[in-house]
Amino acid sequence: MDEELLLDKNQVIDSLSQLPDKVSSEELIERILFIKFIQQRLLETKHVSHAQVMQELNELKQQKLAESAKQNG
Repeated sequence: MDEELLLDKNQVIDSLSQLPDKVSSEELIERILFIKFIQQRLLETKHVSHAQVMQELNELKQQKLAESAKQNG
């Protein structure tokens, strides 16, 4: 069984502090999952190129922007 990735509390707090004062629980969960994704990918960089990680982050960003536009549109 894979060991669970533990997040740094201060890093999570810093990231959450960048959000607006009022956010949905979904936005909070997404932010925490995004931090977890970044941490996992950083641990995997031994096997994955920097360019690939950046491409995945860009794809995630584009997906998020599309979802946001769909909700607001």
